[in-house]
Amino acid sequence: MNKKQIIIGSVVLVVLIISFFVVQDTLAKYRKKVDENISLGLARWDIKLNNESIAGKETITSDVTPIFEESDYVAENVIAPGITGYYDIVIDATEVDVSFSYKLTSIVNEVEKYPDIVAYGYTIDPDNNEEISNYEETGIEGTIAHNTEETKIRVYIKWQDDEGNAMDNAEDTALAISKSSIEMHSTFNFTQIKE
Repeated sequence: MNKKQIIIGSVVLVVLIISFFVVQDTLAKYRKKVDENISLGLARWDIKLNNESIAGKETITSDVTPIFEESDYVAENVIAPGITGYYDIVIDATEVDVSFSYKLTSIVNEVEKYPDIVAYGYTIDPDNNEEISNYEETGIEGTIAHNTEETKIRVYIKWQDDEGNAMDNAEDTALAISKSSIEMHSTFNFTQIKE
């Protein structure tokens, strides 16, 4: 081998070695592992009934006080045979990021039943809607769009005092003597609406 071939071979070898390191460094850029945190905002689900959050609760503690108008024969805010009244339930969905459906069932105290004291009708948004829908045993159902400020449901109740009622006059009188109050139990179910 002549000296010229050795020099050319050495130069080619040096160029190959340099090229190998340059290519390796370039390939290494495409092989690097990169971790990244992705922040996902979770939809809020903080429904409030009459200003009390239902989050993590089976029962809400705020009492609902029915309204019974005073008459010449009955004091204000008490129920008696033949008297009607109502109570309001306000659903606040301002802290809810998903639309949902609701179902309300209202029944008289399950321990001691008073079959003549019943929910008979309801109105959604009673401040703007005077139409009373019949209350069925299946309850009241509807949907609320996410971030809705306030949905008011007015439930009308009465102490039936017609012929053919389950309780006669003697039973009505006995109830009024033995009890100073009774409780109505309402159950709400809320379900997210999925597309």
